[in-house]
Amino acid sequence: MKYLKRNIRSALIVLLGLFVILTVYFYYNLFLYSDRWFSDPNNTRVKVDMTNPSIIPGSISDRNGKVLVETRSYKNDNGALTYYRSYHKDSRYAAHVIGSKKYGIGAEALYVRYLLGYDNNLFERIYQKAFLDQEVGNDVILTIDMRLQKFISQAMGKSKGSVVLMNPNSGEILALVSQPSFNPSADNEDPADESLLNKASYGRFTPGSIMKVITAAAALESMENLNDYVVECKGSTEINGFIIKCYDGEAHGQVNLSRAMEVSCNAYFAQLSLDVGWKQLKKTAEKFGFNKDFLFSDIKTSKSELPINHKTDAEELAWSGIGQGKVLVTPLHMALVASAIANKGIMPEPRLIYGIQPRSGKIRLQGHSKLADATTPEIAQTLTNMMVNVVENGTGSRARTKGMLIAGKTGTAEVGSDKNPHAWFIGFAPADHPTLAIAVILENSGTGGSKAAPLAGSILREAARLGY
Repeated sequence: MKYLKRNIRSALIVLLGLFVILTVYFYYNLFLYSDRWFSDPNNTRVKVDMTNPSIIPGSISDRNGKVLVETRSYKNDNGALTYYRSYHKDSRYAAHVIGSKKYGIGAEALYVRYLLGYDNNLFERIYQKAFLDQEVGNDVILTIDMRLQKFISQAMGKSKGSVVLMNPNSGEILALVSQPSFNPSADNEDPADESLLNKASYGRFTPGSIMKVITAAAALESMENLNDYVVECKGSTEINGFIIKCYDGEAHGQVNLSRAMEVSCNAYFAQLSLDVGWKQLKKTAEKFGFNKDFLFSDIKTSKSELPINHKTDAEELAWSGIGQGKVLVTPLHMALVASAIANKGIMPEPRLIYGIQPRSGKIRLQGHSKLADATTPEIAQTLTNMMVNVVENGTGSRARTKGMLIAGKTGTAEVGSDKNPHAWFIGFAPADHPTLAIAVILENSGTGGSKAAPLAGSILREAARLGY
């Protein structure tokens, strides 16, 4: 009998342990993936019947209080109120940020838990029951500034691509633009249409020479006497029978790391990649967020990839070190890379929600958090100095702005012999006390120095004029 009781007790302990583990696992996944569950367009539990909603969705506004979308009503023929979502005419400049619940994109989908008040505490629920005729969701205040959204959208014109502008210290996204865009109020957009794709967070592009900041960081981490590491550039270099050329075959002569960054010398960085080695390059890149599935609380994003390993041959490693080959990045991620360098090596988590405004009163401000220690303050400062030189004297000179020191790196990403290259620029300003970080890509537009750099410079000037 004692033996039987002991076995029963042991079995109960095991079952209790399994129950606790499953409960913890359930709530962990609920916390981790709740936003994805709420934003799933196939989730009928959070679909809103706007003709007779049980909860009236809240509004979405920018950081300055400009309302972008709100719920309005009118009386139908029977005298009953019919509700509908009303979009401000300027909402098209922030279409990918505002998004659509129908297609599971943007704030309308991702923040539905706030817009419908599902995150409200007990006090808020009691308040609404006592003082309101109908339950009302919360208003969502975004971090974006519509003045910047409009300026960037108009500056891009008909160019395809993306711009991400953010505060490198707090992670607040001040502007996120993806082109081509769409009309948020339209109900007949083709979900397969390119315009619905938020290229800032989901678009994956060959980075070209903006990748050189990662390669340089890897070298600074691992190589001694790097100041003495000099390569003679004759306009190209041969690796295992493959020719890697500098842009237009320009010969840069004797170059060290700083000079190679300034003129974006492919021959130097191809050789440097081989001497750094795949392990160190991958290690450094992953500290900067490559090969990671980010689960940000405010925004969804694709993974940037640097697919190198022990099987990677020399030519592929060299191509990877200059941002070609199989390397793919998102504009949002490259804005985070720029932010990490600007922020003394600390990469912030990106934020799109400034605060939540419940009906009962005070705005609940969203906190800031660190995403990763990407590199050391010393290496970040060395990279900053080199990137300042790029803008002051090198390929990024067309981003140069009077009265504001800008640090940056251009990229000209080759995407096929029959297509023009993608033009890139990443950087931050003011270089000595950064409050702005930026990533610009203009698809098939030409060189980063001639196309992306001047656009980035104009955006940084406008942001500074507005007080950022």
